[in-house]
Amino acid sequence: MQTLPAPAPAVDRLDVPRHIGFIADGNRRWAKAHGTTVEQGFRQGAAVVHQVLEHCRTLGVETASVFLMSDRNFGRSEAEVEVLADVLVDLLDTEAAASTGPIRVLSHFSGNYPVPARLLAAMDRAEGSTRKRSGMTVCLGIGYDGRADVRQAVARAMNAPDYDGRRTLPVDYFLSTWGLPNPDLIIRTSGERRLSGFLLYQAADATLHFEDRYWPAYDGQALEEALAVHAEQRRTFGR
Repeated sequence: MQTLPAPAPAVDRLDVPRHIGFIADGNRRWAKAHGTTVEQGFRQGAAVVHQVLEHCRTLGVETASVFLMSDRNFGRSEAEVEVLADVLVDLLDTEAAASTGPIRVLSHFSGNYPVPARLLAAMDRAEGSTRKRSGMTVCLGIGYDGRADVRQAVARAMNAPDYDGRRTLPVDYFLSTWGLPNPDLIIRTSGERRLSGFLLYQAADATLHFEDRYWPAYDGQALEEALAVHAEQRRTFGR
């Protein structure tokens, strides 16, 4: 297991994003490149998830989100889904024990693919056991679909009752990330240049940083580099 270095002193704490999102891509390609099994690729990727989240806590990030699996990923072969489920159960249980703040699982299962019961139980367990913690919020995208997130939020907002004659609650209120800051920075590994449905609505003003390294090779230096790029961006929010 690789160890992340301590945060570089050069990072200005005023430039640290409130919310960083990670699209943890490239686990299978890393495994192939290293001549190892797909399971080992996923397990190395899970180890990096823990390390990166701890690095974010050290930096003082308020919220860190990691996109682990989309709903469509559950349509892979049964054998691979079983391996993924085992890795994710371990990741959820380990992160629940280590996290200083609440864990929120972002998921929008369509029902098109079977989801192992032990994984659903681990998701509930991680959320329930960390709900009252006050440290950095961790969002884990497991079966997440950004378009489904927006669709269900719009539908619920349209059906929400008026309160004392006031307008209904905004769409944002019904998103899976309600109450959290929108991401300031989204990092995707493996050289792909797309969001793949991750936090589509919430990412409107985010800096997008695309990293060529596969996720299992991601480290603290790479995160510091992304933070330096983000700090140079001038976001006016239309003003």
